[in-house]
Amino acid sequence: MDRRDSTVRKASLALLVLALAYLGLGLGFHIRWKGAQEACREARQARGEFVEPEVFGGALGLAFDVTWWPVYAWANVYHFGTPFATPCDH
Repeated sequence: MDRRDSTVRKASLALLVLALAYLGLGLGFHIRWKGAQEACREARQARGEFVEPEVFGGALGLAFDVTWWPVYAWANVYHFGTPFATPCDH
C-alpha cells in the first residue's frame, strides 16, 4: 500500500507542477499582452482614432487570459505572426 501511495503522491505532485507552470505562463502572457494592448490603445487615441472600450477587463479578463492563453497565442500567431497581436499590428 505504501508503494501505491508514493506513486499517487508523485503523480499528484507532477500534475501540480504542470498546473502551476501552465498558470504561470498564462499570467506572463496576460501581463505582456495587456501591456501591448494598452500601448496600442494609447497610440490610437493619440492619432485621434476611435478606441473601443475594454470588454473583459479586471478579474474576468485575467481569468480568460490565464486559462485560454494557448488558444489566444496560437490564433494570434496564425493570423498575425505574433502571439501578442493588437489592432496596431494589422
